[in-house]
Amino acid sequence: MTILQLAPRMPWPLTDGGAIGIFNITKSLAELGHSITLVTFPLENKDETREAAEALSKYAKVELVSRSLPARWKVLLRTLFRGAYPIERRMMPEMFVRLKQILERERFDIVHLDHSHMGKYGLWIKQKYGLPVVLREHNFEALIYERFASTEPNPLKRLVAKIHGQRLKQEEIHFLNSFDAIAAITEADAAIMRKHAPNAALKVIPAGVDTEYFHPRDLAEDEDRILWVGSLEWDPNYDAVRYFLTSIFPLIQKQRPHVQFDVIGKNSERLRRFAAPFGDRVQLLGRVPDVRDYLARSAVLVVPLRIGGGMRLKLLDFFASGKAVVATTIAAEGNLGRDNFELRIADTPAEFASSVVTLLVASALRKSLGNAARSLVEREYSWQVIGERFEQLYSDCLLKVAAREKSIII
Repeated sequence: MTILQLAPRMPWPLTDGGAIGIFNITKSLAELGHSITLVTFPLENKDETREAAEALSKYAKVELVSRSLPARWKVLLRTLFRGAYPIERRMMPEMFVRLKQILERERFDIVHLDHSHMGKYGLWIKQKYGLPVVLREHNFEALIYERFASTEPNPLKRLVAKIHGQRLKQEEIHFLNSFDAIAAITEADAAIMRKHAPNAALKVIPAGVDTEYFHPRDLAEDEDRILWVGSLEWDPNYDAVRYFLTSIFPLIQKQRPHVQFDVIGKNSERLRRFAAPFGDRVQLLGRVPDVRDYLARSAVLVVPLRIGGGMRLKLLDFFASGKAVVATTIAAEGNLGRDNFELRIADTPAEFASSVVTLLVASALRKSLGNAARSLVEREYSWQVIGERFEQLYSDCLLKVAAREKSIII
């Protein structure tokens, strides 16, 4: 198949779930023999854009618009009275120009949209060029805004999140009802989508993990080391680590005075004032070249998310690495991992701290959870399996569209 893939961002670097999810869909489909043209926006940094294009070009023909996304504050001002922020930020004349050039010189079998952020382009392509369109909903985006509005302490930010969440929900419902197939990432997200769009052509295809890249490593664990991994540019991640530092880590410290908390992720300096009271017991490491040694040496991985939707890909990385994980219910959503089998789930600060301390003390329990988690991802979450599911979805979609067109002609 020839696939036109539209992404709301360059999926690079591979340090957050959004980038990992988009990149590996492209990679897995290319490895199954499909021809992909990936269209997206350049990064602000030219060197990072060049690095990203080089990595992606192994699997797809990369087409970039002429400028990067506009500043967030400019879009928020523009959408003060109308428009959903994450969609409107990607609505650029340059993208329409580039898509028109591509579609008028090349033939495609199907269009793959990553995230509802690109939904309006999908509607335009469907109307103007008649191509079947598949929407990959990595999250039900409106849900993230609703959860952000319920946890954000700043009243102005709460109001903005609530308004844009309501606008986004209406846009998403329209997309669900308009496209030829929708690939939800979890059963929980699919249930929400069916409630709002009962006639949508929905199928659940989970995210995956590179089980060869992430695997258990023979390095000694530091039994007093806790680790977070995830970009701190994304507000739900920022909220999670802020919450951990203010409400959970002090409780852990009372029982384990020498505990160390490492924070890996772009823009971790945002957390400086929350980390400062702990001195060198909290290390804000920013981006690191290779996270696997940090994973191997840490005793417990924490995912204290209070805001989110879809599925946390980092959790799969941790599982594939054979690590013990403590996560909130929201962090574990959409994952087949079970409480006390593949991970520990805790939602209050006291429960979360207690679970972390229990695992720091009990090496046999850590090993048992890690082994079970590794077995789970080997069975359910390899990217090859995910690619084959998308391949089948595309085939089914093309057959359905062909049958519909035939019935119209008859």
